[in-house]
Amino acid sequence: MIGLRYHITSTVAIFIALGLGIFLGSAIVKDDTLARHQESLISRIESEFTLLRKDRDALYARLMKTESLLEDSLAFGEKSLTGLICGKLEDKRVALVVPGRGLSYDEVNAVTATLRSAGASLSQVVYITKRLEPITSEDTRELAEFCGIAKPSSHVVGQALADSIAVLAIQRGTSCSPAVDALLQSDYLEIDLYEQAQCNAVIIAGGSNDPAHTPLYTDIPIIKAFQRLNMPAVLVESGSVDFSFITEYAHEGIPTIEQVDTPMGRFSLIEQLAKSINGD
Repeated sequence: MIGLRYHITSTVAIFIALGLGIFLGSAIVKDDTLARHQESLISRIESEFTLLRKDRDALYARLMKTESLLEDSLAFGEKSLTGLICGKLEDKRVALVVPGRGLSYDEVNAVTATLRSAGASLSQVVYITKRLEPITSEDTRELAEFCGIAKPSSHVVGQALADSIAVLAIQRGTSCSPAVDALLQSDYLEIDLYEQAQCNAVIIAGGSNDPAHTPLYTDIPIIKAFQRLNMPAVLVESGSVDFSFITEYAHEGIPTIEQVDTPMGRFSLIEQLAKSINGD
């Protein structure tokens, strides 16, 4: 049992400790020790901040220099590109298929200009704005009827639609299939027609800025459709896309070109098209 003596001893010890603390604190303040310590700490922080600011300014200067060099390199590449690719695709016609907005309109125009510099022409651009495999059973039945499929499934209908679009893109026929007519009347397809003529090769724009885009439901069926038609095809991706699927495309055995938004990428595209068309 705790006695009165223990309580008195504990109380006295607390007051002694409190008095000692006040005494030591007063001594430190009186000797300016605490003030000097604070000043030293502030000075050290300011020194480190000054060093960080110098490092930041140096990094910014290096970044600006690197960006300037990159801009000069790209400008030089653009000027050199025409001479490097001139005549490589003389009198050839190329179609461009863009699933999932893989290329912007500006990038499409850049690819078109590059084809013309190489002597080729763009026959048409086909934009596929939705996945080809139907999501609902009602869409599956309706599109299967257009495609003439007796026992429809989402996958079979999607591949049939891709086959029809591939035929449309290379202009092997003078009229569209009922399935493609249905897609054109809906918001599945948009077409920019340049020449009504059969093409020699196809460019497929891969990648997407849409997080919901899945190559399995559009890009891969389109690749397989052109392979079945024995049409030379090259898949390209822009460096500006948020989602790249180059690995998935490579598994399909199709030539792939990355960074097609740069002069080097478009040079590689022309080289690959020439190789694919000529069978080298």
